[in-house]
Amino acid sequence: MKYIINHKIFILFLTVIWCILCGSFSIFTVAEGFLLSSFAVFISCHIPGGAQFLHSINISFFMFLKFIFILFIDIYSSTFSIFKLIFTSNISPRLVPIKTTLNNEWSIFFLANAITLTPGTVTVNRKGNKLLILTTYPEKSDKIINPNIVKALRKGVKH
Repeated sequence: MKYIINHKIFILFLTVIWCILCGSFSIFTVAEGFLLSSFAVFISCHIPGGAQFLHSINISFFMFLKFIFILFIDIYSSTFSIFKLIFTSNISPRLVPIKTTLNNEWSIFFLANAITLTPGTVTVNRKGNKLLILTTYPEKSDKIINPNIVKALRKGVKH
């Protein structure tokens, strides 16, 4: 039980990711995601270095909720943008290297996952604060990273 209390925000994040990947927010899916997330955190605390790694997370609860809210809006707006690109045959897949201004490991982790969850973009690789992103947006588009997500992560995830 202490693992759930100590890592409640990270478990909440994993549960939300689970629900997004399942495409459902039913009671059963949320409960299933919560149990699997709690189990993953429990196991992570029992592997060498796992507990220390999880204790390095220092997340503001309200800023993290803001991050999740912005992420949902970004996912839905990107879905409509991708529909438009598909119907206009304006898709140009390409790899784009991006250097983020975030320097906290967990902030970069959340940003890379937010990019992958957003339709039309996938984080392929990460080295330090440099991300390699596969995108389907045209070259002149600036829709790869929402600056509000970076701002929420900068305020919400502490060193």
